[in-house]
Amino acid sequence: MRPRWFILSPVLLLALSFWIVLAEPLVPALSRVQTDKRIVALTFDDGPSPRFTPQILSLLSRYHAQATFFVLGSEAERYPQLVKAIVIQGSQVANHGWSHLNLRQVGAQRMWQDAARTTTLLRSLGVPPAPYYRPPYGMMSPGLIQRFEGHGYEIVLWSVDTRDWATPGVGSIRATIERLINPGAIILMHDGGGNRQQTVAALNWLLSTYSRQGWRFVTLTQLTHPDAQPVSSRK
Repeated sequence: MRPRWFILSPVLLLALSFWIVLAEPLVPALSRVQTDKRIVALTFDDGPSPRFTPQILSLLSRYHAQATFFVLGSEAERYPQLVKAIVIQGSQVANHGWSHLNLRQVGAQRMWQDAARTTTLLRSLGVPPAPYYRPPYGMMSPGLIQRFEGHGYEIVLWSVDTRDWATPGVGSIRATIERLINPGAIILMHDGGGNRQQTVAALNWLLSTYSRQGWRFVTLTQLTHPDAQPVSSRK
């Protein structure tokens, strides 16, 4: 008589195969770019903020840097001139949805409707968003990916999470960046959603320190397409 595990093995193998499929990562989101150049993309979420976005734009201009701002439609509606100021500075505007929804609570279709509302607003302001979407909380699902990619958006996460949203202190933000920064990195910071003075201070340190070492800070488009020129409406 065969040992019992021989009888169960097809079932176990089937269960294992399902586990492997479920354990496979989702279609990869953009979190970094493979390069040997000292070039990184700065990204800012949850703005624009009338207090902190102008400070960040001023620092970017001082160090000849650009960034990608994943704006919330609700904030862009309140501060349309700041959205335009981002583009004038040479940075780019991308989509973070309208109201920072939670995918697990509302589902992929509602997330798309929320983001589409932001796209409509930005276009009405004469600022078509770059084709990037950052899901709130970094939450993804196959359905979300399918919907957004079907509308021409690339899902963007990050490789350096500064956790500045938690206001851990400038020293903590700096230490995280120093530990994780590498060529092709995408750095996550925030210009809205709370008091971002620590973010501004850490950004000043980051730009001044690493610019002297030959690092360049660019938009996502420039990171993924190195020959792309800064987009600016400045005359």
